Amino acid sequence: MKYLKNERIVFKLSSLAVTNSSGGVNHRQMNQIISDIMFLKKQYSIKPVIVTSGAINAGRTVFDPIDPADMASLQASSSIGQLLLMQKFHSKFAKKDQVISQILLTHEDLKNKKRSLNTKNTLDKLLEKGIIPILNENDTVSFDEITFGDNDQLSAMICEMIGAKYLLMLTQSNGLYDRDPSHANATKISQIEYDDGFENILTITKSATGRGGMKTKLQAVRKLTPLGIDVFIATFIGKNPILKALQRINGTHFLANPNPVAVKKKSWILTRVRDHAHITVDKGAMEALLKNASLLPVGIKNVTGPFLRGDSVQIKYGRKVIAYGITEYSSKEIDKIKQLKSSELAEVLSHVPSSVVIHKDNLILRQD
Repeated sequence: MKYLKNERIVFKLSSLAVTNSSGGVNHRQMNQIISDIMFLKKQYSIKPVIVTSGAINAGRTVFDPIDPADMASLQASSSIGQLLLMQKFHSKFAKKDQVISQILLTHEDLKNKKRSLNTKNTLDKLLEKGIIPILNENDTVSFDEITFGDNDQLSAMICEMIGAKYLLMLTQSNGLYDRDPSHANATKISQIEYDDGFENILTITKSATGRGGMKTKLQAVRKLTPLGIDVFIATFIGKNPILKALQRINGTHFLANPNPVAVKKKSWILTRVRDHAHITVDKGAMEALLKNASLLPVGIKNVTGPFLRGDSVQIKYGRKVIAYGITEYSSKEIDKIKQLKSSELAEVLSHVPSSVVIHKDNLILRQD
């Protein structure tokens, strides 16, 4: 595993990688994960960053039963569980003379460029000092994370932000299969080249305690591999789960684009896409976008949100995603101005910041 030497690596831990299905911390599994990370840090001088889920489930030992439909209950359990998780991470890493830090984030923190830069500078300084940052979505103030599995997306954003070379996502499933893993004839796919398609592979499996499932992990893959970042998806079950994944014994290895997107602004757009947010365009708009034009309101058929001005969203033609871009308008505003000419916007909006919905300089076409 010499290819890992001195590299920045993000480890995304699913809920059940660090907690029990009935609630509370899974000490045995956490010990395995920490042992592997420390081995790699000492042996290959890797610079690890951990993105962990599990706060809500960890809190169930105190705050139970939890009504999944009650947002306040989920957030209350998270506020308890986050402390329990960090106590265990601290004590276990301390036994190996390793200092850790905690950073809680929301999507808004990483969308805002000033706050994002502050986060990057903090992470850079921690890694420079040999400290392992442990990140989680701030559940108590974030609605979207609980619904849309944003910890998978958070790990993708962090990879792009810190210039990581690899992302390893530990989950229940031991990688990607050619069909539902519960099927008797399901076969694990060990490696996927960058140009190989996996759009039609079944990705509906979802853990009982987690919030993402394979679908959101593949969304992270689609964001990172164009940027030259390799992604591993593997099981947390068993001894040395991280080492076995990076040795390609377990899991699926998604190879990165050998000619990655080099423009920083484009990588920013890709990794910050809100996967629930998309704008559907007509044929004329689609053809214009492919010719490097901006997206005008007249070419918009539908909008799905919610999202705000400045969010990175998907652009669809029919059911296919054809591009990503930073929107000048919120989903509510776009719903009002869709199919209107730019000269008509002032008639329905009190404030018109732009004549286009997405400027061509803030747009990236999907390469597949």
